[in-house]
Amino acid sequence: MKKRVIVIGAGLCGSVVSTLLRNDFQVTVVEQGRKKKPLFDDVDCDSGELNTSINRAEGLGGTTNYWHNALIELDDKDLRKAGIEPRGFAPYYQKAWEFFLSPGELADCNRARDANAAALEGSSSTIAHMVLPQTRHNVWSLANERNRGDKIDVVYGHVRRIGDGVVEIDGDRGTERLRADHVVACAGGIGTPIILARSLGRDRGFVPGYHDHPMAYVAKIKLRPDSRLKKVSSTATLSADVRAGLVYESDDLKTVVYLRPAVDMRLASITGPARYILSDLRNDPFSPKKIMLLLGNLEAVREAILFKTRLGFRGSYYSVLILGEQTPIGSRGIQMANGTRPSLNWHVTPGELRSYEASVDKFFAEFSADILERKVVPAASWEFRNAAHHSGTATSFVPAPGDTSVDFFGVKDLPGAYVCDGSLLRAAGIANSGLTLVALSYRLAELLRASA
Repeated sequence: MKKRVIVIGAGLCGSVVSTLLRNDFQVTVVEQGRKKKPLFDDVDCDSGELNTSINRAEGLGGTTNYWHNALIELDDKDLRKAGIEPRGFAPYYQKAWEFFLSPGELADCNRARDANAAALEGSSSTIAHMVLPQTRHNVWSLANERNRGDKIDVVYGHVRRIGDGVVEIDGDRGTERLRADHVVACAGGIGTPIILARSLGRDRGFVPGYHDHPMAYVAKIKLRPDSRLKKVSSTATLSADVRAGLVYESDDLKTVVYLRPAVDMRLASITGPARYILSDLRNDPFSPKKIMLLLGNLEAVREAILFKTRLGFRGSYYSVLILGEQTPIGSRGIQMANGTRPSLNWHVTPGELRSYEASVDKFFAEFSADILERKVVPAASWEFRNAAHHSGTATSFVPAPGDTSVDFFGVKDLPGAYVCDGSLLRAAGIANSGLTLVALSYRLAELLRASA
């Protein structure tokens, strides 16, 4: 008889892990709800001066119901910071690329990557190679298409705790206890640590280690007609958008600079609550407040259309968007509150802000000959929001980094329980951890199959 595996969460990692294990184990997926629904009000998030956004969702496919899978491969330094041994990890990255793209599509993207690197040869920056497939996939559907096989049972409910060989859930039939030989927590960088804390008696404790990629619009620029920056900001292949960011490092923290097409040099479209309004409406399309914000900043709408349709990437005006690297610190994390909603604390430290500002200065200095005009928002007025790559908050529950065995994923004091999502990452490089998480899903599935 097959051993039983319960996978908590049917988002990016949960979908991949469960479908990879389906032929070797009896797999049950626990998902919060049947309907596709953004999660806005299950976690408090009040970080003072920071503009925050929690982009998470329930339903099969999770957040991929709303957001692109932006794919970016971490370099060896980033992997080591994340606690992943780079040696031997390349085959899992290859599997992750092939999960989203065919060999021909991947070859096209790699050619665009090489062309971007050649265009900036001699630059002091490095290229952030980001691939956005033009076809948006619900990852649950895609994983089941890629990895066909035995039936996966889906149970809907909220996980209360993981115990010794059981998962307690509140479902349609009240409280249930599902028995399992292995449990894989894939509830995300916020959901998983909450479950683990409750399972280990830390209902009122603080879970440290949270990090993300604070993002902010910092300037508008006008480029020379022959600027090489126009060639690398965005390239369309038949199957994907290849976006090249410029990565600078200051004080051992990376900052990536992306150029977004703009209508003119006015700053109103990149300041205030409407600057990400189209993305926000995708998650909450019937919000009267957001619709009013949209109507009050038509310049932001026009520039969003230029960006989404790629019509503005050969123009003269651009907004400068940055994403910064954060390191885990003891004061960033999730405060548990028994019986009420946990709260997320995340913020940009003064040292991180200085690092980002120094990297932006390097960008302006390096491309001063390309920039005809610029308007810069003072660093003290940068309006940060997180990038929804919630990470790091399970690291206090798992062993120290460097172990390439299944123990890398294992939960201390919960035998047979594992973590596979962003909460496992001790750092996350410059942006977009999704590709790395799919690679880790392949790695964990391989190790669990070997133990079956």
